[in-house]
Amino acid sequence: MTNKQGEKPQQLAELKSVAECEEAMHRLLEFSTRREELEAERDRLMGDTNRMYAPGIALLAGQAQSLELQLQQYYLAHAAEIEKGGAKILKLAAGVIGMRLTPPSLKLLNKKWTWESVRAALHQVFGEKYDSIKPPELDKRGVKKELPLDQLKEYGLKLDQEEIFYAEPLRPARSSQAA
Repeated sequence: MTNKQGEKPQQLAELKSVAECEEAMHRLLEFSTRREELEAERDRLMGDTNRMYAPGIALLAGQAQSLELQLQQYYLAHAAEIEKGGAKILKLAAGVIGMRLTPPSLKLLNKKWTWESVRAALHQVFGEKYDSIKPPELDKRGVKKELPLDQLKEYGLKLDQEEIFYAEPLRPARSSQAA
């Protein structure tokens, strides 16, 4: 028999009296208390470390967000020029900026549809196939994957994708010695 770490457990000593049980329980209390103290100290130190680094991290995150907005403004202002060849990407020496589509998501076709009416329409034709585990929700992933695009309208649905801006700095490859 092996333990969680895959090691063979050490042979357990057999407790032969109530006094030995009392001693074992006392030691268990000591070990448990000491472990809890160590965990509390670790958590305190981690909290102190997080508080120490939080202002610098927040400052850098704000500066990065400002630069991403500047890059996005440039891209949008020069989109016609950048996208002239059809690509929606501008390669820079230190990274790339561009536009990409989000994954397709199901949306209601128009205001006359509700998610409940969509679920009912799909249920009428397909039974429980697109019912989610927790009713009255819809298995949107299954609907997207299995129903053809032209059939979605029949059930009050459409696929929607948004184009979003991205800025990805190129990171230099780390050498194995740098780690």
